[in-house]
Amino acid sequence: MSSEIRKLRDLGNGSGGVTIPRDTLRSWGLIDDDDELVDAHLHIHEADDAIEVRPVGPIPGGSDDDSSKPKRSTGRSIPASKADL
Repeated sequence: MSSEIRKLRDLGNGSGGVTIPRDTLRSWGLIDDDDELVDAHLHIHEADDAIEVRPVGPIPGGSDDDSSKPKRSTGRSIPASKADL
């Protein structure tokens, strides 16, 4: 079992690298409006006879994406008893 992080690169057809369908990259938010790859990294995890590939960081529009959530100020602390959890 090994794990590593690699930079996403477009190697072109027939490069011998791993091919990820463009629709998958688009759903991960890794294709910009000009249909080009964005600057991103992928987490590669190998175990037994399987390889898992996923983007590093939140997926735009996914459950990990917090861009639409309101941000709280970090300037002061709020006691847990008074925080709206």
